[in-house]
Amino acid sequence: MARNSSSRAESGMISPGDIIAAIATAWGEAAIAVARLAGDGSVALADAFFRGKRPLSREPARRMALGYIMDGGDVVDQVLAVRFERGASYTGEESVEIQCHGGVYAARKCLGLFMSCGARLALPGEFTKRAFLSGRIDLAQAEAVLGVVRARSDAELASSGRSLQGELSAALKELSSSLVALRAEIEARIDFPEDVDDAEYASYARGVSAISDKTTSLLGRCRVGLALTNGIRAAIAGRPNVGKSSLLNAMLESDRAIVTDIPGTTRDTLDAALIHRGMSMTLVDTAGMRDVSRAGSDVIESMGVERSRAAVEGADICVLVVDASSPLEHEDFEAALAAAARPTVLAMNKRDLGIVLSDADTKELGNFIAAVETSAPSGRGVNELKEALFEAALGSASPYDGMMATERMVSALESTAYCMEEAARALAEYRGADIAGSLLSEAAEHIAALLGDDASEELLDAIFSSFCIGK
Repeated sequence: MARNSSSRAESGMISPGDIIAAIATAWGEAAIAVARLAGDGSVALADAFFRGKRPLSREPARRMALGYIMDGGDVVDQVLAVRFERGASYTGEESVEIQCHGGVYAARKCLGLFMSCGARLALPGEFTKRAFLSGRIDLAQAEAVLGVVRARSDAELASSGRSLQGELSAALKELSSSLVALRAEIEARIDFPEDVDDAEYASYARGVSAISDKTTSLLGRCRVGLALTNGIRAAIAGRPNVGKSSLLNAMLESDRAIVTDIPGTTRDTLDAALIHRGMSMTLVDTAGMRDVSRAGSDVIESMGVERSRAAVEGADICVLVVDASSPLEHEDFEAALAAAARPTVLAMNKRDLGIVLSDADTKELGNFIAAVETSAPSGRGVNELKEALFEAALGSASPYDGMMATERMVSALESTAYCMEEAARALAEYRGADIAGSLLSEAAEHIAALLGDDASEELLDAIFSSFCIGK
C-alpha cells in the first residue's frame, strides 16, 4: 500500500519542534544573503532576535517586514523578514526567511544566533526533503529541484522545470491509475480462468498495449532528460596527423589543443566542454592510435595510446577521424576497431585538400551513424559534425521534449516497460491472466517508487545528500 503524504509526515522522519537553519544563498560578498528557518517554533525563535515595528509573529504571513537583527543590545544588521504559516511554506512547515546584507560575517552571525536558541544546522537538501515528507512535492519533483539548480543550458533548465512543475508526476500518476484499473479488471477473473475467453484476452492485451505505449513514450522523454542532465562524452579518435586536435579547436572555436604538423603532437587526452542545441558535450581529444611496438616508440607515447583506448571505452559516442585526402592506412583500421563498440560518427577530415576516399573505403572501416566531410581550417562541416553527435545522442527527439530524470528514474521506467512487454507476451501466448496481473502489479510498484511512495530513509538520504545545504 502506498504511503500518503500525511503518513510520511507522521512517520517520525520530522520531529516536532525540530527547527533547522541554514544560509540559502552562496557564501561570499553579495547584495543580500538569505537565512532560512523551518520547523514548529521558527517564528518564536526569530522573534527573539528580530526587532521591527512589531514582532514578526504579529506581522501578516508572507509579507516582508523591515527591522533589525539584534544580539542583545547590539545591532547585527538591518534586514527584511517574512514568516510562512504551516502548510504555506516551501517545506510545508512554519518557516521564516531573513534577508540580510550579503557578506560572510553578517549572514554567519544571524545563523549563529538562531542556533544559539535551539535551531540546528540543516543537513544537505533537508529543506527539500521536508517538502517531500510533508507532501508538498513528490520524489520526482524533489529530484527536479536539483536539476534546476544544476542546469547548464536552456534545454536542461526547461526539462527540469517541466518535472518540477509536475508534468512527469502527472504522467506517472496517469500510468499508475491505468495499471490499477486494468489489474482490478484482470484480477476479478483470476479465480475463474476457464471463463476468460478470447475476446477478454484481446481486451486485456489492448489495455496492456496502450499502457506500454505510454510507458515507452515517457521513457524516451526521460532518456532525453537524462542525456541533457549528464551530457554526452565524445572521444575524438584516429591515427596520428589526421587533424583530431584541429577539429577539436574548430568545434570549440578556440585554440584549446596544441596543433603542429608533427605527427603525434598530442600525447595525452584533453577534455573540453561544448554546448550544442542545449546539450552539454564533453569532447575528448586523444593521442593518435598506432602500433607502439615498432621501433622508435617511447614509454610516454605508449601510455598516450593506452589512455586513448581507455577514453574511447569510457565515451558515450566516438568521432573517428580519417584523412580524406589520402588512402586509408592500417592504423585507421586499428582506430576503427577500437571505436567499434561505441556509436560512431565518421569525420572525413582535410576535405579542403581533396577527397580520395570512396564509399567503398569507408564501408571497409565499419558501420557509422553518420559520415561527415570536414575541414578544420575552414570550419566546413564542423556544424554538421556537432549535429551528427547531437542526433547520435538523442535520435529524432527534441531536447525541449525532455523530462528531467536521474539514472534511478530511467532504470525504474525501463523495469516498468519490461513488465509491460512481458505481460503483453503472457496474454498473447495465453499463459494466464494471473501472470499478466502479477507483472502489472510489479510495474505499479516501480511507478510508486518513482513518486516516492514507501521510500526508505536510506533512499531519501542517498538522494538528498547530493543537494547543497540550505536547499
